[in-house]
Amino acid sequence: MFAVRAPHLNDLRFYNEQGAMRKKTIIQCAVCTMMIWLYALAGFCTAYASGSVLIDPGHGGSDKGVELTKRDSEADFTLDVARKIKANLARKKAIKVILTRSDDRDLSIEERKKIVSGSGADLFVSLHINAGFGITSSGYEIYFRGFEQKGQITPDSDNVVDDMIQTRYLNDSIRFSNLVEKEMGKIFARQGRGLRGAPLAILDGLKMPAILIELGFATNHKNKEILLEKSVKDRIAGALSKSIEEYLESK
Repeated sequence: MFAVRAPHLNDLRFYNEQGAMRKKTIIQCAVCTMMIWLYALAGFCTAYASGSVLIDPGHGGSDKGVELTKRDSEADFTLDVARKIKANLARKKAIKVILTRSDDRDLSIEERKKIVSGSGADLFVSLHINAGFGITSSGYEIYFRGFEQKGQITPDSDNVVDDMIQTRYLNDSIRFSNLVEKEMGKIFARQGRGLRGAPLAILDGLKMPAILIELGFATNHKNKEILLEKSVKDRIAGALSKSIEEYLESK
């Protein structure tokens, strides 16, 4: 008969050490797998920040818009900001930026809307500077097209689908407006004048989320001082670029 030897203390220590090593290896493999998935997910999220945006610098050519100084007009200001936005987002290869005008020239609302409709863009942003309403009026305003019910709609009407699409555009416009409001508030602290739905000609009929932003009041002394600061165009372009990127990421 074979004698059964009792486990020696060294044997038990050996088995325990082997078990601990296997457990450590399993944990290390699990951590590595998790890190690989996290890196893959991060890469996927970065790639997801893609799409196209159309920037519309207001006025241009013979239409200079409001006057900041004898040499600085709304048309020039909005064009500079639009160019800076395009330069900022050019670093994001998955984001395409289109401008309705890239130089100082006349461009009617109809011509701008024709560019928009042929662009296939995912987002539209029109840039302006405000004036009027008295010298005490200040801050930035963000407009989007409000939803308008058009007549009686029957359940089987094509209007039902059309209204659903327009509602989605409206909701996305408001969501983007909230992002812009947050970033612009860092430039014009506590001077946001709210989000406003309005029947603006440039926004009417656009088949995409769209906003018009008034970047401040040229008729307000403090606003004009901010708008004439050397760095403000970079700051506004940075705020809008960040908002656009966050919006496209969320899509």
